[in-house]
Amino acid sequence: MPHVATHRLHAPAADRVWATATLVLAGLALVLALAEQYDAGALVAAVCVLTGGWSMLISRTITERFETVSGTVLGGVLLAVCLAYGSGL
Repeated sequence: MPHVATHRLHAPAADRVWATATLVLAGLALVLALAEQYDAGALVAAVCVLTGGWSMLISRTITERFETVSGTVLGGVLLAVCLAYGSGL
């Protein structure tokens, strides 16, 4: 009987990818807001909120939900800040 490797590389689950994408977009929106690039920051923050919403719908574990909610709330706050401080969107 041939030996089968039990430690294969697996692709990450979709909910893990969406949770990570939400956090990355929130971080990018924060950097853009701090650099006073309000138009780009507002756009990235809006995409972050949409990404977080989708991630909340498909998340399966509590850890991913905490990450998703944190990223989505930060994205929403940054969207409001960018729009308040001079975004022309």
